[in-house]
Amino acid sequence: MGKRILSKAVRFERMFRVLDYLKRNTDREHPTTQAEMRKSPEVAEFIGDKETFNRLIKDMARTMNSDEFGYKQEKDWKIYFHHFKKYYGNDAEDQDEEADFGSDQEYEDYADQTMHIDGLYYNRTFSYHEINSIIEGILSTKTLHTKAAAGLIKKVEENLTTKFYKKGARQICKVMEPELADREQLSANLLMIQKAIDYNVQISFRFNGYTYQKKLEPIRDRKDTVSPYYIVASGGRYYLLACKEIMIKGKTVKNMSIWRIDLMTEIEIPGEDEASGIKGKPRIAKKDVENLPLEWSDDFQLKHLNMAYDKPIWITLKIKSPKQEDDPSRRVKVDYTFLHDWFGDQFRYVQTEKTSPL
Repeated sequence: MGKRILSKAVRFERMFRVLDYLKRNTDREHPTTQAEMRKSPEVAEFIGDKETFNRLIKDMARTMNSDEFGYKQEKDWKIYFHHFKKYYGNDAEDQDEEADFGSDQEYEDYADQTMHIDGLYYNRTFSYHEINSIIEGILSTKTLHTKAAAGLIKKVEENLTTKFYKKGARQICKVMEPELADREQLSANLLMIQKAIDYNVQISFRFNGYTYQKKLEPIRDRKDTVSPYYIVASGGRYYLLACKEIMIKGKTVKNMSIWRIDLMTEIEIPGEDEASGIKGKPRIAKKDVENLPLEWSDDFQLKHLNMAYDKPIWITLKIKSPKQEDDPSRRVKVDYTFLHDWFGDQFRYVQTEKTSPL
Protein backbone atom coordinates (compact mmCIF):
# COMPACT_ATOMS: atom_id res chain seq x y z
CA MET A 1 0.00 0.00 0.00
CA GLY A 2 1.39 3.39 -1.02
CA LYS A 3 2.11 6.16 1.46
CA ARG A 4 -0.72 8.64 1.85
CA ILE A 5 0.16 12.19 0.75
CA LEU A 6 -1.77 15.08 2.23
CA SER A 7 -2.16 18.37 0.45
CA LYS A 8 -3.63 19.93 3.57
CA ALA A 9 -4.74 18.19 6.74
CA VAL A 10 -7.94 19.35 8.34
CA ARG A 11 -7.61 20.84 11.83
CA PHE A 12 -9.32 17.93 13.59
CA GLU A 13 -6.97 15.43 11.98
CA ARG A 14 -3.95 17.55 12.88
CA MET A 15 -5.08 17.58 16.50
CA PHE A 16 -5.71 13.82 16.55
CA ARG A 17 -2.31 12.96 15.01
CA VAL A 18 -0.40 15.34 17.27
CA LEU A 19 -2.16 14.00 20.36
CA ASP A 20 -1.43 10.40 19.34
CA TYR A 21 2.24 11.29 18.85
CA LEU A 22 2.46 12.95 22.26
CA LYS A 23 0.83 9.95 23.93
CA ARG A 24 3.34 7.53 22.42
CA ASN A 25 6.52 9.60 22.53
CA THR A 26 6.46 11.87 25.57
CA ASP A 27 6.14 11.85 29.34
CA ARG A 28 7.16 14.11 32.22
CA GLU A 29 10.81 13.05 31.97
CA HIS A 30 10.85 13.13 28.17
CA PRO A 31 9.22 16.31 26.77
CA THR A 32 9.48 17.11 23.08
CA THR A 33 9.96 20.16 20.87
CA GLN A 34 8.48 21.39 17.63
CA ALA A 35 11.83 20.73 15.91
CA GLU A 36 11.85 17.07 17.08
CA MET A 37 8.28 16.57 15.90
CA ARG A 38 9.09 17.94 12.46
CA LYS A 39 11.77 15.23 12.11
CA SER A 40 9.32 12.44 12.93
CA PRO A 41 7.76 10.74 9.86
CA GLU A 42 4.62 9.78 11.79
CA VAL A 43 3.63 13.37 12.58
CA ALA A 44 5.74 15.76 10.48
CA GLU A 45 3.17 16.29 7.72
CA PHE A 46 0.53 17.28 10.28
CA ILE A 47 2.53 20.02 12.00
CA GLY A 48 1.85 22.88 9.61
CA ASP A 49 3.77 26.15 9.84
CA LYS A 50 4.99 27.57 13.14
CA GLU A 51 1.91 29.73 13.69
CA THR A 52 -0.44 26.84 12.92
CA PHE A 53 1.43 24.52 15.28
CA ASN A 54 1.49 27.04 18.14
CA ARG A 55 -2.22 27.78 17.84
CA LEU A 56 -3.04 24.06 17.67
CA ILE A 57 -1.10 23.17 20.83
CA LYS A 58 -2.51 26.12 22.77
CA ASP A 59 -6.08 25.20 21.80
CA MET A 60 -5.47 21.56 22.72
CA ALA A 61 -4.12 22.61 26.13
CA ARG A 62 -7.04 24.95 26.82
CA THR A 63 -9.54 22.27 25.83
CA MET A 64 -7.99 19.26 27.55
CA ASN A 65 -6.90 21.08 30.70
CA SER A 66 -10.27 22.60 31.55
CA ASP A 67 -13.86 21.70 32.34
CA GLU A 68 -17.12 23.60 32.74
CA PHE A 69 -15.71 25.34 35.82
CA GLY A 70 -12.50 26.60 34.25
CA TYR A 71 -8.94 25.33 34.27
CA LYS A 72 -8.35 22.13 36.26
CA GLN A 73 -5.71 21.63 38.91
CA GLU A 74 -2.28 21.32 37.32
CA LYS A 75 -2.00 17.64 38.30
CA ASP A 76 -5.10 16.89 36.20
CA TRP A 77 -3.89 18.54 33.01
CA LYS A 78 -3.28 16.42 29.92
CA ILE A 79 -1.17 18.80 27.79
CA TYR A 80 1.83 20.41 29.48
CA PHE A 81 4.30 23.04 28.32
CA HIS A 82 6.25 25.59 30.32
CA HIS A 83 4.38 28.76 29.42
CA PHE A 84 0.95 27.20 29.99
CA LYS A 85 2.10 26.38 33.49
CA LYS A 86 3.40 29.95 33.86
CA TYR A 87 0.03 31.52 33.06
CA TYR A 88 -2.43 28.89 34.35
CA GLY A 89 -0.54 26.60 36.76
CA ASN A 90 -0.79 26.33 40.52
CA ASP A 91 1.89 28.99 40.96
CA ALA A 92 0.82 31.12 38.01
CA GLU A 93 2.36 34.58 37.83
CA ASP A 94 -0.93 36.11 36.76
CA GLN A 95 -2.53 36.29 40.21
CA ASP A 96 -1.83 40.01 40.60
CA GLU A 97 -1.39 40.84 36.93
CA GLU A 98 -4.92 39.77 35.97
CA ALA A 99 -6.31 42.80 37.77
CA ASP A 100 -4.64 44.99 35.12
CA PHE A 101 -6.83 43.48 32.39
CA GLY A 102 -10.38 44.55 31.72
CA SER A 103 -11.70 41.00 31.33
CA ASP A 104 -10.71 37.35 31.35
CA GLN A 105 -10.79 37.43 27.55
CA GLU A 106 -8.23 40.24 27.45
CA TYR A 107 -5.98 38.16 29.67
CA GLU A 108 -6.48 35.09 27.45
CA ASP A 109 -5.53 37.18 24.40
CA TYR A 110 -2.43 38.48 26.17
CA ALA A 111 -1.40 34.95 27.21
CA ASP A 112 -1.98 33.68 23.68
CA GLN A 113 0.36 36.30 22.24
CA THR A 114 3.17 35.69 24.72
CA MET A 115 3.07 31.91 25.24
CA HIS A 116 5.76 29.80 23.56
CA ILE A 117 5.65 26.03 23.11
CA ASP A 118 8.57 24.42 24.93
CA GLY A 119 8.83 21.47 27.34
CA LEU A 120 5.78 19.87 25.67
CA TYR A 121 4.48 16.49 26.84
CA TYR A 122 1.31 14.49 27.44
CA ASN A 123 0.50 13.83 31.09
CA ARG A 124 -0.28 10.14 31.37
CA THR A 125 -3.38 8.83 33.14
CA PHE A 126 -1.44 5.92 34.62
CA SER A 127 2.11 6.03 35.93
CA TYR A 128 4.50 3.28 34.87
CA HIS A 129 4.31 1.91 38.40
CA GLU A 130 0.52 1.68 38.09
CA ILE A 131 0.89 0.01 34.68
CA ASN A 132 3.11 -2.63 36.27
CA SER A 133 0.45 -3.20 38.94
CA ILE A 134 -2.22 -3.66 36.25
CA ILE A 135 -0.03 -6.18 34.41
CA GLU A 136 0.72 -8.05 37.63
CA GLY A 137 -3.03 -8.26 38.20
CA ILE A 138 -3.54 -9.72 34.73
CA LEU A 139 -0.80 -12.29 35.28
CA SER A 140 -2.30 -13.34 38.62
CA THR A 141 -5.87 -13.66 37.30
CA LYS A 142 -6.81 -17.33 37.46
CA THR A 143 -9.50 -17.24 34.80
CA LEU A 144 -7.21 -16.17 31.93
CA HIS A 145 -5.03 -18.65 30.07
CA THR A 146 -1.51 -17.71 28.95
CA LYS A 147 -2.41 -16.57 25.43
CA ALA A 148 -5.34 -14.39 26.56
CA ALA A 149 -3.23 -12.80 29.31
CA ALA A 150 -0.42 -12.04 26.85
CA GLY A 151 -2.88 -10.41 24.44
CA LEU A 152 -4.40 -8.25 27.17
CA ILE A 153 -0.97 -7.16 28.40
CA LYS A 154 0.00 -6.20 24.86
CA LYS A 155 -3.08 -3.95 24.60
CA VAL A 156 -2.23 -2.29 27.91
CA GLU A 157 1.35 -1.62 26.83
CA GLU A 158 0.36 -0.33 23.38
CA ASN A 159 -2.39 2.00 24.62
CA LEU A 160 -1.27 3.16 28.05
CA THR A 161 2.52 3.48 27.81
CA THR A 162 5.20 5.23 25.75
CA LYS A 163 8.36 4.13 23.98
CA PHE A 164 10.20 4.92 27.22
CA TYR A 165 8.34 2.30 29.23
CA LYS A 166 10.62 -0.50 30.43
CA LYS A 167 8.89 -3.84 30.09
CA GLY A 168 9.27 -6.36 32.88
CA ALA A 169 9.07 -10.14 32.84
CA ARG A 170 6.24 -11.12 30.50
CA GLN A 171 7.02 -14.68 29.42
CA ILE A 172 5.31 -16.20 32.42
CA CYS A 173 3.37 -19.40 31.84
CA LYS A 174 0.07 -19.36 33.69
CA VAL A 175 -1.66 -22.38 35.18
CA MET A 176 -5.26 -22.43 33.98
CA GLU A 177 -7.71 -22.80 36.83
CA PRO A 178 -10.99 -24.71 36.36
CA GLU A 179 -13.81 -22.51 35.07
CA LEU A 180 -15.98 -22.60 38.15
CA ALA A 181 -18.64 -20.10 37.16
CA ASP A 182 -20.75 -18.88 34.29
CA ARG A 183 -18.94 -15.62 33.56
CA GLU A 184 -22.04 -13.85 32.23
CA GLN A 185 -24.11 -14.91 35.22
CA LEU A 186 -21.34 -13.87 37.59
CA SER A 187 -21.06 -10.46 35.93
CA ALA A 188 -24.82 -9.92 36.19
CA ASN A 189 -24.75 -10.98 39.86
CA LEU A 190 -21.94 -8.55 40.66
CA LEU A 191 -23.77 -5.65 39.00
CA MET A 192 -27.01 -6.34 40.86
CA ILE A 193 -25.26 -6.74 44.22
CA GLN A 194 -23.24 -3.55 43.70
CA LYS A 195 -26.44 -1.70 42.87
CA ALA A 196 -27.99 -2.88 46.14
CA ILE A 197 -24.87 -1.89 48.10
CA ASP A 198 -24.93 1.57 46.52
CA TYR A 199 -28.63 1.94 47.41
CA ASN A 200 -28.16 0.51 50.95
CA VAL A 201 -30.93 -2.05 50.36
CA GLN A 202 -31.39 -5.80 50.75
CA ILE A 203 -31.24 -8.50 48.08
CA SER A 204 -32.83 -11.91 47.72
CA PHE A 205 -31.49 -14.87 45.73
CA ARG A 206 -31.42 -18.61 45.40
CA PHE A 207 -28.27 -20.18 46.82
CA ASN A 208 -27.08 -23.24 44.95
CA GLY A 209 -24.61 -26.11 44.99
CA TYR A 210 -23.24 -28.47 42.36
CA THR A 211 -24.75 -31.92 41.76
CA TYR A 212 -22.95 -35.05 40.59
CA GLN A 213 -24.17 -34.02 37.11
CA LYS A 214 -22.03 -30.84 37.37
CA LYS A 215 -25.10 -28.61 37.45
CA LEU A 216 -26.18 -25.90 39.88
CA GLU A 217 -29.26 -26.69 41.91
CA PRO A 218 -30.84 -24.80 44.85
CA ILE A 219 -29.93 -26.08 48.28
CA ARG A 220 -33.23 -24.75 49.71
CA ASP A 221 -36.78 -24.40 48.41
CA ARG A 222 -36.93 -20.75 49.41
CA LYS A 223 -34.85 -17.71 48.57
CA ASP A 224 -32.42 -16.16 51.03
CA THR A 225 -32.74 -12.46 51.86
CA VAL A 226 -29.67 -10.64 53.15
CA SER A 227 -28.27 -7.16 53.73
CA PRO A 228 -25.17 -6.79 51.47
CA TYR A 229 -22.06 -4.81 52.51
CA TYR A 230 -18.82 -5.84 50.78
CA ILE A 231 -17.87 -7.71 47.61
CA VAL A 232 -14.55 -9.50 48.15
CA ALA A 233 -12.25 -11.13 45.57
CA SER A 234 -10.26 -14.02 47.07
CA GLY A 235 -8.63 -17.09 45.59
CA GLY A 236 -10.12 -16.52 42.13
CA ARG A 237 -13.68 -16.28 43.47
CA TYR A 238 -16.02 -13.48 44.51
CA TYR A 239 -17.69 -13.44 47.90
CA LEU A 240 -20.37 -11.28 49.50
CA LEU A 241 -20.13 -10.19 53.12
CA ALA A 242 -23.71 -9.81 54.28
CA CYS A 243 -26.13 -10.29 57.16
CA LYS A 244 -29.02 -12.73 57.20
CA GLU A 245 -31.32 -12.40 60.18
CA ILE A 246 -32.06 -15.73 61.81
CA MET A 247 -34.11 -16.79 64.84
CA ILE A 248 -32.37 -18.76 67.59
CA LYS A 249 -34.44 -19.67 70.63
CA GLY A 250 -36.92 -16.92 69.88
CA LYS A 251 -34.20 -14.28 69.54
CA THR A 252 -33.24 -12.51 66.32
CA VAL A 253 -29.53 -12.88 65.59
CA LYS A 254 -27.76 -10.48 63.22
CA ASN A 255 -24.40 -12.02 62.43
CA MET A 256 -22.10 -11.56 59.45
CA SER A 257 -22.29 -14.30 56.84
CA ILE A 258 -20.23 -14.90 53.70
CA TRP A 259 -21.74 -16.10 50.42
CA ARG A 260 -20.10 -17.25 47.17
CA ILE A 261 -21.50 -15.01 44.46
CA ASP A 262 -20.97 -17.57 41.67
CA LEU A 263 -23.43 -19.87 43.47
CA MET A 264 -26.24 -17.28 43.44
CA THR A 265 -29.07 -17.17 40.91
CA GLU A 266 -32.29 -15.18 40.50
CA ILE A 267 -30.92 -12.16 42.38
CA GLU A 268 -33.40 -9.35 42.89
CA ILE A 269 -33.98 -6.31 45.09
CA PRO A 270 -37.21 -6.87 47.08
CA GLY A 271 -39.61 -3.95 47.06
CA GLU A 272 -37.81 -2.02 44.33
CA ASP A 273 -40.12 0.25 42.32
CA GLU A 274 -38.22 2.52 39.95
CA ALA A 275 -41.39 4.27 38.76
CA SER A 276 -42.16 5.36 42.32
CA GLY A 277 -38.54 6.05 43.23
CA ILE A 278 -38.47 3.24 45.81
CA LYS A 279 -35.00 1.68 45.82
CA GLY A 280 -35.92 -1.33 47.94
CA LYS A 281 -36.05 -2.49 51.54
CA PRO A 282 -33.38 -0.76 53.67
CA ARG A 283 -30.56 -3.02 54.80
CA ILE A 284 -29.50 -3.49 58.43
CA ALA A 285 -27.04 -0.87 59.61
CA LYS A 286 -23.42 -2.07 59.71
CA LYS A 287 -23.07 -1.23 63.39
CA ASP A 288 -25.88 -3.66 64.23
CA VAL A 289 -24.23 -6.66 62.58
CA GLU A 290 -22.01 -8.82 64.78
CA ASN A 291 -18.46 -9.50 63.48
CA LEU A 292 -18.93 -7.24 60.43
CA PRO A 293 -16.09 -4.71 59.89
CA LEU A 294 -17.43 -1.17 59.84
CA GLU A 295 -14.70 -0.20 57.37
CA TRP A 296 -13.02 -2.55 54.94
CA SER A 297 -9.49 -3.66 55.80
CA ASP A 298 -7.14 -5.45 53.41
CA ASP A 299 -6.02 -7.85 56.15
CA PHE A 300 -9.50 -9.42 56.35
CA GLN A 301 -8.34 -12.61 54.66
CA LEU A 302 -5.50 -13.02 57.18
CA LYS A 303 -8.08 -13.10 59.97
CA HIS A 304 -10.67 -15.16 58.07
CA LEU A 305 -8.84 -18.02 56.38
CA ASN A 306 -10.70 -19.48 53.40
CA MET A 307 -13.30 -16.73 53.93
CA ALA A 308 -14.48 -18.10 57.27
CA TYR A 309 -16.95 -15.72 58.90
CA ASP A 310 -16.65 -16.40 62.63
CA LYS A 311 -15.00 -13.90 64.94
CA PRO A 312 -11.17 -14.19 64.78
CA ILE A 313 -9.50 -15.76 67.82
CA TRP A 314 -5.85 -15.97 68.88
CA ILE A 315 -4.31 -19.43 68.65
CA THR A 316 -0.95 -20.92 69.62
CA LEU A 317 0.76 -23.36 67.27
CA LYS A 318 3.59 -25.71 68.16
CA ILE A 319 5.96 -26.11 65.20
CA LYS A 320 8.46 -28.96 65.16
CA SER A 321 11.73 -27.32 64.19
CA PRO A 322 14.86 -29.52 64.59
CA LYS A 323 17.88 -27.85 66.19
CA GLN A 324 21.57 -28.45 65.80
CA GLU A 325 22.87 -31.03 68.25
CA ASP A 326 25.78 -28.90 69.42
CA ASP A 327 23.69 -25.73 69.71
CA PRO A 328 19.95 -26.13 70.61
CA SER A 329 19.31 -22.44 69.87
CA ARG A 330 20.17 -22.83 66.17
CA ARG A 331 17.59 -24.36 63.81
CA VAL A 332 18.66 -26.90 61.21
CA LYS A 333 16.43 -25.33 58.52
CA VAL A 334 13.77 -22.67 58.01
CA ASP A 335 10.35 -24.09 58.88
CA TYR A 336 8.00 -21.11 58.97
CA THR A 337 7.33 -20.56 55.25
CA PHE A 338 3.92 -22.25 55.39
CA LEU A 339 2.94 -20.06 58.34
CA HIS A 340 4.01 -16.93 56.46
CA ASP A 341 2.03 -18.07 53.39
CA TRP A 342 -1.18 -18.17 55.45
CA PHE A 343 -0.70 -15.27 57.85
CA GLY A 344 1.92 -13.01 56.27
CA ASP A 345 3.88 -11.17 58.95
CA GLN A 346 0.95 -11.23 61.37
CA PHE A 347 2.16 -14.23 63.36
CA ARG A 348 4.29 -13.73 66.49
CA TYR A 349 7.04 -16.05 67.73
CA VAL A 350 6.54 -16.76 71.45
CA GLN A 351 9.28 -19.09 72.66
CA THR A 352 11.40 -22.13 71.96
CA GLU A 353 10.83 -25.10 74.21
CA LYS A 354 13.88 -26.05 76.23
CA THR A 355 13.21 -29.75 75.90
CA SER A 356 12.86 -31.47 72.55
CA PRO A 357 9.37 -32.87 71.75
CA LEU A 358 9.05 -36.63 71.65
